[in-house]
This record gives sequence, C-alpha cells and structure tokens, in this order.
Amino acid sequence: QDGDHRPDYYDAEGQSLRKAFLKAPLAFSRISSGFTTRRFHPITKTWRSHPAIDYAAPTGTPIKSVGDGVIIKKGYTRANGNYIKIRHNSSYETIYLHMSGFAKKIANGKRVAQGQTIGYVGSTGLATGPHLCFRMKKNGAPVNPARVKAPAVKPVSSTNMADFKIKATTLIAQLTDQRKIK
Repeated sequence: QDGDHRPDYYDAEGQSLRKAFLKAPLAFSRISSGFTTRRFHPITKTWRSHPAIDYAAPTGTPIKSVGDGVIIKKGYTRANGNYIKIRHNSSYETIYLHMSGFAKKIANGKRVAQGQTIGYVGSTGLATGPHLCFRMKKNGAPVNPARVKAPAVKPVSSTNMADFKIKATTLIAQLTDQRKIK
C-alpha cells in the first residue's frame, strides 16, 4: 500500500500492474451498436453520429466505473435518461447513459474507484431496450473506448519507494526460498 492510497499490485520496481481503465464497464450480452460517425437512430429516424458503444445487457445489470475518478454530473435528460459523467484525470471523462437507477451513495463530487458499481442497466431516455450507452472523451473530444490505450496507473510514490523496495526485496526472497523447497 502506497501511503494513504488504496492497496494495489506493483512489480519489483514499484510500477503499477493495473491499467487506468477497464476494457468494459459491465458484463454484457453483446455490443448492439458501435462507435460510428453515421448511424440511423431507431427512435428519431434520423442519421447522426454515435460516438459511443452500446452494450446490451439485462435490466439491472451492475455498471462499474472503468477507472478511478470523481462524479462531475449525475442526472437525467429526456434523450439520455439517467446518466453519470466521471472525470478520471486531466484528460479523460466517461459517460454512462440510459441507466435504470444509480447505486447507493452516488452523488456529484463523490470519488469512485475502478470497478465500483455506479448504477444499473436500463432503458431510460431515448432507448429501444435495456443497454448501456458508454462514451469516453479525451481532452473534451469523443474517442472510441475500444481503441483507447489505457495508461498505466502511477507507480509507488517517491516518498514511499525506499520502504516499498525493502518490503519487495523481503517478499521476493521468501518466494525464491519457497521455490527451492519444492
């Protein structure tokens, strides 16, 4: 554990083994609509861009934050239904649309952890069936979540690196001794 930060996994040099983003925010049945600049909207019957990935899943399926961050907007609109917007760092935001409801204690300004349940799949707003419309922005511009190369999480802080190296050396020695016994 690096100071007050949550426990995590690091290699022997103190580099994080976790990526900043999960590959998908939920366990899904299929991708019902991909990221595209031109899609025929099934409700409005118009062609428009769809800068998102739609994950079809049963109503009530838990939706998880793909990364650590802060909720900057929790709300409802006629088009998006129940939604949450999370800022992850100075570059990335993620948006989760059409949710049936929000997880407990989810509020504007609240910190969330990667993998934390933030809401549940639904079909609120302009939706033809239960799914999650998942959007990602980098520096304010839409990006395809499936193509984002997730940056690594920060390594052990310089303040705690010396202590980490001592503990890591001890643990590596114990693992080496265990291999010799077998």
